[in-house]
Amino acid sequence: MLIDATVSLITERRVSQPWGLAGGEPGAVGANWLLPGGDESRAERLPDKCTILLKSGDVLRMLTPGGGGWGPSPVKPEDG
Repeated sequence: MLIDATVSLITERRVSQPWGLAGGEPGAVGANWLLPGGDESRAERLPDKCTILLKSGDVLRMLTPGGGGWGPSPVKPEDG
């Protein structure tokens, strides 16, 4: 953040995976993180829905969920 700001998060798929269709694999879940002062070692996981006050220098990291797959997964060579 360049200046202090109030941020509201209204996100989905932070706990349950997006489903696949027609035998496809589920997608990955997303995540919301606060890095106070941009410090990776102090990262705090945020809930999917919240309102927080961020200070100048804080970093809000949002990892978006991946979509579920469609159709059967291809056979890997090691699977025979």
